[in-house]
Amino acid sequence: METIRGKIRWNERSELAKTGFLLAIVVVGTLGGYGIFMLGMGTSSPLVVVTSESMETTLYRGDLLVLQARAPEDIHLGDIIVYLDTTWHTDGPIVHRVIEIQENNGTYYFITKGDNNSMPDPGERTYDEIVGVVVMTIPWLGNVSLFLRTTVGFATMAIIFFLILIVPEFACKDDEGEAQPETEPEVTDE
Repeated sequence: METIRGKIRWNERSELAKTGFLLAIVVVGTLGGYGIFMLGMGTSSPLVVVTSESMETTLYRGDLLVLQARAPEDIHLGDIIVYLDTTWHTDGPIVHRVIEIQENNGTYYFITKGDNNSMPDPGERTYDEIVGVVVMTIPWLGNVSLFLRTTVGFATMAIIFFLILIVPEFACKDDEGEAQPETEPEVTDE
């Protein structure tokens, strides 16, 4: 490990550079892991947060959903799907239950409805609109994402990242302004 530190002159770098480098490793690792997760689940959006009350008492606002892609013939009545509807609802993905399936010349059409809604959704879903089928629900965890979408949440994260980058630069310096290596007292043999 010391050989690697010596080659990249780690100890000569500022704390800001070290912290930035470590943050970059975390970000790249996180995004890489999410990319592998996307491939494994077969969908470009394997994680979705419930943002409305339309599926209560099954799903609640702030629940985090794990989605998996399925072939149209593998989507069944009662499955909860996430779909994009660019005609009736353009605000984002919709999470509703499949209440009817129609097949016409090999093309599947899915009729959906929110558990808390009195009427089915307008129109029908085609397979191309479906992002994925809900395979797991993690209660409340999506509230973190909902908070980060607010102005206060964004500002909070910006301050935290600023502190992570700046505080080590000042905390690792002594009174003179530069970190001083510790030296051992010299022992003389008299």
